[in-house]
Amino acid sequence: MLPIFVHAGNFTVFSYGVMTALGFLLAILVPTRLAKNEGLSASKMEGLGLVIVLTAGIGSKLLTALDYPGFYSGGWDHFFFDQMLGKGGVFYGGFLMATSCAFLYCRMVGLPGWQVADCVAPGLALAQGLGRIGCFLAGCCWGTPTHSLLGVTYTSEVAHQLTGVPLNLKIQPTQLYESAVVLLAIPFLMRLRRTKTFQGQVFLAYVTYYAVARFILEFIRDDPRGRYVGNLFSTSQLISLLMLPVASYLLFHFKRRKRQDSVPAIRLIESAQLRRTA
Repeated sequence: MLPIFVHAGNFTVFSYGVMTALGFLLAILVPTRLAKNEGLSASKMEGLGLVIVLTAGIGSKLLTALDYPGFYSGGWDHFFFDQMLGKGGVFYGGFLMATSCAFLYCRMVGLPGWQVADCVAPGLALAQGLGRIGCFLAGCCWGTPTHSLLGVTYTSEVAHQLTGVPLNLKIQPTQLYESAVVLLAIPFLMRLRRTKTFQGQVFLAYVTYYAVARFILEFIRDDPRGRYVGNLFSTSQLISLLMLPVASYLLFHFKRRKRQDSVPAIRLIESAQLRRTA
């Protein structure tokens, strides 16, 4: 569609890079604001945001490199400008590395990890939504051929050179589908933050929701990706199949633990009421 916003001589501004940078910025600002409203340190949250941005970028490219052995070919200048700024990586690679490093950072600086994760979830969804719009503009992560009214046709030679997207063929805009899916989750996540019964509920609910959505959307993706189990599932689908039961178990575990912790308090209150009425 529009892989390059500005090009003048050797100066190039890639649309994917712009949308990703905007997403990363909001992924820092939104959680920091939400955490500050809950009495958490804004400076520590800003530091966390930087950790997430850096490790998410690295992790997404590392998993891409595992799926595509020739990803680093062409020299480091080619890697940085074309691969890092011109097109995306595998989201789950960035998510897994950033999540691991974020919890480690929280432990090091004394932030409550699961409470912070609940603050991060809406910002993560927002960043993903903008990032997928960047994917759409760049041409990566395209969908299967279609005759649907929702289908789009790429004609940009630059997009084809950067991502390999087929030209002059009507295809599913899977990038926009995913963008819509994650952006529509934000109001739900914000409401759940106000009604949650335990720390981590918002984050784990989003992980569960996204795992299901991503697993389904992968069936109409058509860009070359890692394929496994007799060429049936993509890398992201396998990770979704792992993330779904893990997140679901943690939701159940934390909910049950919260219920068990509340029983002694309820009994103490009932005992105090009985003593007053005796």
